[in-house]
Amino acid sequence: MLYSEIYTYIHDILVQIPWFHWLVGGVLALAVTLFQLIGKKRSVYVSILLGITVFVGLLLLETAVVLRYCGIVHHATGYFNKLDLGRFHDSIARKEVISNITVFVPFGFFLSEYLAATKRRGFWRRLICSALVAFLLSLLIEFLQIFLHVGFFDVTDLVMNTVGGLTGACMASLLKFAINGYRQKHT
Repeated sequence: MLYSEIYTYIHDILVQIPWFHWLVGGVLALAVTLFQLIGKKRSVYVSILLGITVFVGLLLLETAVVLRYCGIVHHATGYFNKLDLGRFHDSIARKEVISNITVFVPFGFFLSEYLAATKRRGFWRRLICSALVAFLLSLLIEFLQIFLHVGFFDVTDLVMNTVGGLTGACMASLLKFAINGYRQKHT
């Protein structure tokens, strides 16, 4: 029941994004990918991972800031400067908290995959870096919301978004371990 509510909540926000916003985000992500390929700095796989990571990051900024600024998504302004885990008792707030985690999972996943593909980071450094970048992106979103008067600066959102990014990075690492284990077992 809760999963279908979260899916509906995220779906309702995503369908409100105008088609040209998707197009602009896609073009920017494609430009980053092509820039990486033309510069011959990265492989095709790594370039595509970076492009997807940029696209997901732009999508997060879009849904949290731009849609509210344009009046497409309703909003309120203010700030909550303390971590409020008591929200889990209210079903609407619980859905929001879980959604804040869920929306950052793909970002953390693709960022961790990108870092792993560049082979410059070990397991723990990838997790720490993914959590730090998710935290910084979330912090940017929270500051933009308060600066543009389109939402709340909410410490709980900041923490839950960071947890989502870290969860995605852990999922990417577990998938990589499973694939490597399978390869070693069948060679």
